Amino acid sequence: MVRIYKASLRDAKGVADVLNSVIAEGNVTTMDKPFTIQEEERFKASMNYREALFVAKINGKIVGVQGIYLYSTMNANTHVATMGTWILKDYRGKGIGKLLAQEAFNFAKKSGFEKIFIWVMAHNERALNFYRELGFKRIGIAKKQVKLGENYYDEVYMEKFL
Repeated sequence: MVRIYKASLRDAKGVADVLNSVIAEGNVTTMDKPFTIQEEERFKASMNYREALFVAKINGKIVGVQGIYLYSTMNANTHVATMGTWILKDYRGKGIGKLLAQEAFNFAKKSGFEKIFIWVMAHNERALNFYRELGFKRIGIAKKQVKLGENYYDEVYMEKFL
């Protein structure tokens, strides 16, 4: 059974493990260096009341992470959030991301967000399909937006109104 809940500082190791696993896959995320537990703890502690990390846990192991964050601190953009989703490879395609998204969308609405704006690496079809299934619409593409090593990647911009 999957347990979904808002992460606390105690979850930093499990969150870092998931992020680092996805980073290690190479070029499916713009993050390119692993996180330490201490970095994850600092990041979690820095989040404000309108931001949250949600985790999916199975048999005591964190297998998925989804975050809702401020898109910008500018007053004109305080109605917009951004989000990211990271699921361990062996747990993808099992509905865990959708369960996380339900919690994240409810939290975002309660936190006063009206829209979620995301960017996804253009070649990551699995992620693009996942976000489309959640109701995100493609609104544009940025050419050579990401540079990992010597390679450039395009990013797709997507949005969802809550």
